[in-house]
Amino acid sequence: KEEKVGEKGKTTGSFHNKQTQQTTTTTSQPMGAAPSSGGPTGGLNGSPLDLAGAWVPTRESEWYNNNPGKHKNRARASNTRLVYEQSGIGKGNVGEFAIINEVTQIAPGQYTCVSRIPHGWGMGWIAYDGNFTLLGDGTLHVSFPSNGITEYWRREGGYDGRISNTSAPVASAPVAHASNPRVPWRPVRIAIRRFAKNSELGSLENLCWHWGVCVGEEHHCYETQGSMVIFGPRGMVAASSPLMIRLNPTHINQYEGLCDLGQSTQKTDQEIEEFSRAWVKRHPIYLIAGPNCQTYAEDLFTFLTGENLPFPKSSTRMTNWSRGEKGTSGGDGPESHPGMTWIAKPVT
Repeated sequence: KEEKVGEKGKTTGSFHNKQTQQTTTTTSQPMGAAPSSGGPTGGLNGSPLDLAGAWVPTRESEWYNNNPGKHKNRARASNTRLVYEQSGIGKGNVGEFAIINEVTQIAPGQYTCVSRIPHGWGMGWIAYDGNFTLLGDGTLHVSFPSNGITEYWRREGGYDGRISNTSAPVASAPVAHASNPRVPWRPVRIAIRRFAKNSELGSLENLCWHWGVCVGEEHHCYETQGSMVIFGPRGMVAASSPLMIRLNPTHINQYEGLCDLGQSTQKTDQEIEEFSRAWVKRHPIYLIAGPNCQTYAEDLFTFLTGENLPFPKSSTRMTNWSRGEKGTSGGDGPESHPGMTWIAKPVT
């Protein structure tokens, strides 16, 4: 699997991060409270988490975050170590910070994470948009785009083969799965639109695009919006607040472009809705930097195909841009991907 530096990283760093205070009008999370991860944690389908055990830093010079303090120094600190239980709970330290992670596997070698600092220096820091990928050599690539965090971990004592990234690219839209010919494959595409029409937001020169996921030739579309509510082709699928009552379904005509990455899935709409309800329980608060529409779109894409998206989220692009990486744009998003087909003319 190709490594995307800066698009996967882990929890640590800042205390009283102002992102944690940008809650929606319908949901709130008190500072220092435990993550509201009502959804399941651990391995696939309730199995034990395959990351269980002790992990220590590797590739220390590549550690980074946007928060105060040198993250490379935390990677080199003697006490930086995390131990994961089979339930998905990980505890330990990253430099001066005590850390608790809640990890959920969503595909082979792919995980999401809610992380917090429960006590001591930095108490109250929470990040909900963790994206973990197990690389082919056993390295765990961890990122929290909302905080610009990138980290690399290895199993303490060396890679022992107990964990491997078994996911592989899914064949593009065969007629049916050999083991279950009654379940057809459906194409999976990323849909995008500008945040605000008739404005510079969302133009090809900047970073502000809304993402959704379209499944099947019938273009069943799934997306999350600002009050952490997920909509699908049959209306509202899940919400973090009981006050959300909008039932309007999504439709392909609500987007400006479709990005075809050659991926497909046998997951049903029912499985997508079950995943989405659990996802909202683990991500109850919508934050501009993440978790947001792009966080949900990548996690759902990974759940459906076993692969991460091949382009960075807006938060990561802004981090890359601030570091002077990948030109002035911070890296290309789906709007520049060769698989993009425009439904409506984009801003240029």
